[in-house]
Amino acid sequence: MSYKSAWSNPAIELDPQNDGSSVRKAFILESILNLGTIPLITHPRTILPYLLAHPTQINSTTIFFARLFGIIVVAALTPGLWAGARNTRNGIESRSVMYITLGGAEVLMIPMLMNEVMKGGERNAVLGYWTALLGVFSVTPPLLWRIWVLFVKPEMLGRYREVKRE
Repeated sequence: MSYKSAWSNPAIELDPQNDGSSVRKAFILESILNLGTIPLITHPRTILPYLLAHPTQINSTTIFFARLFGIIVVAALTPGLWAGARNTRNGIESRSVMYITLGGAEVLMIPMLMNEVMKGGERNAVLGYWTALLGVFSVTPPLLWRIWVLFVKPEMLGRYREVKRE
């Protein structure tokens, strides 16, 4: 029995009608937009007052978790999106997993953000009203897109067939 690396897969041929180009473009766009969280890592004291309902409560714990969030977005999600944007077997196969992962996070984020919206930036709110509302409006369209692609038009993720080498 021989073992093989995931990188040594047989050659593939893309399905010309379902090459995943729309999803690939969405992956690239989202990965570029994710880089917008870099200032949250590098300058959280500058960014957080614009996001929080009570900027006077910024402390070392707030800074730590802001940086942690930014690092997860930049170091975990962005490379996953870049990998899925490639038209390789691994790239095509990772697209649905990436969309399920991101969609799951968005499904959990929306109620949390709506809870902050309902608090209206009052005393027990963490996020400012407009920050929370903007969060809901920025997370909902990608979630709807992911649901549509995963469950209505999965062929948009791309398809391929193995090519026999002679």
